[in-house]
Amino acid sequence: MPVRFLTLHSVVRCLMVVLTVMVTNIVEPVDGKVNISGQQKQAIEFRLKQLNKQALNSIESSNGEIIDCISIAKQPAFDHPMLKNHTIQMTPSSYPHEVLAEENNAPAPSNDEEQPENIVHPWQLVGECPENTIPIKRITKEDLLRVDDIKNYGKKLNISRPHQFYQPTDTSVDNGHEYAITYVNGGPYRGTKAQINVWKPRVEAGESSISQIWIVGGKFGPGLNTIEAGSHVNPTLYGDDNPRFFIYWTRDNYQNTGCYNLICPGFVQINKRLTPGYLLTPISTYNGSQFKFTVQIWKDPKTGNWWLQLNEQELIGYWPKELFTNLADEGASTIEWGGEVVNTKKDGQHTTTEMGSGHFPSEGFGKASSFALIKIIDMNNGIIDPVGVQTLVSRPTCYDIKTGYDKLYGVFFYYGGPGRNPECL
Repeated sequence: MPVRFLTLHSVVRCLMVVLTVMVTNIVEPVDGKVNISGQQKQAIEFRLKQLNKQALNSIESSNGEIIDCISIAKQPAFDHPMLKNHTIQMTPSSYPHEVLAEENNAPAPSNDEEQPENIVHPWQLVGECPENTIPIKRITKEDLLRVDDIKNYGKKLNISRPHQFYQPTDTSVDNGHEYAITYVNGGPYRGTKAQINVWKPRVEAGESSISQIWIVGGKFGPGLNTIEAGSHVNPTLYGDDNPRFFIYWTRDNYQNTGCYNLICPGFVQINKRLTPGYLLTPISTYNGSQFKFTVQIWKDPKTGNWWLQLNEQELIGYWPKELFTNLADEGASTIEWGGEVVNTKKDGQHTTTEMGSGHFPSEGFGKASSFALIKIIDMNNGIIDPVGVQTLVSRPTCYDIKTGYDKLYGVFFYYGGPGRNPECL
C-alpha cells in the first residue's frame, strides 16, 4: 500500500482540529467550585433560555438576585398547551366570606400576640416593575448546577419511587419524607385559609424543610391532583438557607406535571409586587417576637380557577382549572396543613434537618412553630372551622404535632422537632 506523506500545512491543520476539540470539551471552573464541560455549558445556556422569559426591564437587588419584569401576557403560564387561548382573570368573581358561629365570635389575634409579616423585598428598594408586568426571579447557571438533571429543575423528584405514590396518611411507606400534619377528609371543599408561623429551620445539604398547605383532589394514586403553598427552606432550589414563600401543583401525583413557583407553565400571576419564591422576613425568634403570614386558596365558583391570596390583601394569581382533572370540576377531597421534611438518611442515620422551629410542640407558643386560625371554605364560599380534624405523624420522636382550639386562635396546632436526637436515630 503506498505511503502518503503529510505536508507541513496538513500537519498544522490537523493540530488545529485537535485543539478545537480539546477547547470545546475542556473542563472549566465555575465560581471555583464546579467544573463543567463545553457540552454541559451549551445545555445549560439552552435550558436557561427556555426557563427565563425576555424581560422588559430587570432589577438587581442587594442580595444579588435579579428580578425580571415580564409582560403579564407573556408569562410562563401561557406556554402551557391548555392555556394558549386563555384570557387572564384579573380579579376573582367573588371572595369567600366569614361564617361566625354563635359561640365563636372572638376577634382575630392582635398584633401584640403575633405580628403579621411586613412584606418588603430587597429588590423593591432598588426599583419596581411597571404596569402590566409581573416580577419573576431570574434562574441562573448556578441554580441549574445544583441539580443532577437540569431538565427537572424545580420539580419534586424524590416525592416517590416507581409505583409507590405519595400518600402521607400511610406512615408504613418509607419514601424519604416525614410528616407532622393535620387533615380533613371527605369534602368537597372549595378551599382553605390559615396563618403560618415563620421560622428558619436548619437544613442538611440536599434536603428541605417545608411548612405548607395541601389542597388535594382525587384518590392517592397516579391521578392525584394537588395545589400547595407555604414556606420552605430548600438550598438546592435557591442556593441559600432562607425561608421562602413557595407554590406547587401537580395533576399526576408528581410524576410528570407541575413544578415550584413559575418555573414551568401553569400558575397565572397577576401581582406586580410579589412573586412566588420571595424571601420571608422577618423571622420568628425562640421565646421572642413571632411573625406569620396568612394564606388563602379558594376555587372561583364561576370560572373554576383556584385563587391565591396572601395576608388578606395581596392577590398573587391563580391556578387555571385547565391544569387539573379532579380539581377542575369538583372541590377538594382532602385538605392538609403542617410540616414535611426530606430525610436522605446520610450515613444511615436520621437527618438533623429541623421541622418548624426545630423544637417539639410541647414547648408551646413562641418556641414551637404553629399554624393558627385554620379554616376550610365550604361549597357555599363560607369560611368555617374544619370539622373532624385528624393528625398524622411519621415519627413522633423526631417531629410531632399538638392540636388545640380557643376563641382567639380558633383551630390551631404546634408542630415540628429537631430531627435526630437520642430518641430519634
